Amino acid sequence: MDVRISQKAPCRVVVNATVPPDEVGTERERVIVEFVRAARLDGFRRGKAPRPLVERRFAQQIDEDLTEGLVRGAWARVREEQKLRPAGPLEVGRTGFAADGTFEVTAELDVYPDVELPALDGFMPEPVEVRPSEADLEEAMRQLRERQAAWEPVDGAPAAEGMLVEAEVHGSFPDGGGEEFHEERSLFELGRGEVHEEVERAVLGHLAGDEVTAERTLGPEAGPERDGKRVAYRVLLKGLRRKRLPEVDDDFARSLGVTEGLSALRERVLARLRVERERLRYETWRSALIQHLSGGRELPLPDGVVREELRRELVSLAEGFVRRGIDPSSQVDWSTLEPEVKRRVEEKLRAEVLLDAAARQLGVTVSDAELDAEVERQAAGLKVPFAELKGNLAKGGGLERVRGLLVRERAVDAILHPALAAAEGTGETR
Repeated sequence: MDVRISQKAPCRVVVNATVPPDEVGTERERVIVEFVRAARLDGFRRGKAPRPLVERRFAQQIDEDLTEGLVRGAWARVREEQKLRPAGPLEVGRTGFAADGTFEVTAELDVYPDVELPALDGFMPEPVEVRPSEADLEEAMRQLRERQAAWEPVDGAPAAEGMLVEAEVHGSFPDGGGEEFHEERSLFELGRGEVHEEVERAVLGHLAGDEVTAERTLGPEAGPERDGKRVAYRVLLKGLRRKRLPEVDDDFARSLGVTEGLSALRERVLARLRVERERLRYETWRSALIQHLSGGRELPLPDGVVREELRRELVSLAEGFVRRGIDPSSQVDWSTLEPEVKRRVEEKLRAEVLLDAAARQLGVTVSDAELDAEVERQAAGLKVPFAELKGNLAKGGGLERVRGLLVRERAVDAILHPALAAAEGTGETR
């Protein structure tokens, strides 16, 4: 079989294949034999009709099956013999039989780009400190204390920064451009930017039970129809609360389930900070590795792969908005959001192409047993049966996506191993 491959675009090729007459004849014979074996014609038992009769009766179907079989066989040979990494289905353009009995097919397909990698050994990223400082520990303890704070009612004192306001809010558009709105119970902490500053300024200094008004003018971000329109607020202060922080002592530790006391709590917080720092170091080094592998070049990507991954991400985002009570068709600016999502998708796909190339160069693989172990781990985390999750993943190509993820991360681990070993030697890590 003669094959000619030409580059139509950085990630798209045209395949021209010519199947010689002897191979065409062999395939034709296989197809006809199958038709004779399965044919049901009046006056004959199944599989007993004369071959010439079967060939005349099913001539069109035989030609269609022959063409399909030749295309399938040619494509299998192309994939086996040529260094192509398909990124999408084969799109058959022209097929036909020549006078000399040969079969010709022209097709196009998206392919992943060829990647030339720098040397993989000796990569050494910049050091990242993973030992939390005393200041880090104190900040973590402060945040922990904030999360355990209690809110106590305020009697007779005016609203001030740091207080929690419970309010009933009415809004209207004096110049038009919007419908009136009403929120029966709005909660916001003063000084944290949780409401518009005009509303916050109006509330400060007032007592529970007071009603205040505020007004603000919308800007270009509200859209051309609302730009410059006024919004009027009427706010009834229904209650004020003041934050009470707990004392940081052994009782505080025990309230968090650490029965050994405050010292043990601090040790646990330090250990958590260490894990977070190690995770951050891994992500930092992984990003540095991808930059090293790219050599500063921006790899081309197959258009079809980008479109499909972008579609998947946008659908996932829209579903997330719906779960949060946001109407994705009217409350989301997709013209701004979609380009940013596409940028992230392309960044992720380029990283995958580079890490896949590194994995091939290193000979990294993941066996079926190892893939099953990962799916079982995920099933346990999701609290669903292993067989159910595996079946669902298999339907949409999810199993191979999981395998690809494992292969890439093993490649990253293999390349970063010397850096981690060096960090261990200097006491930067456990």
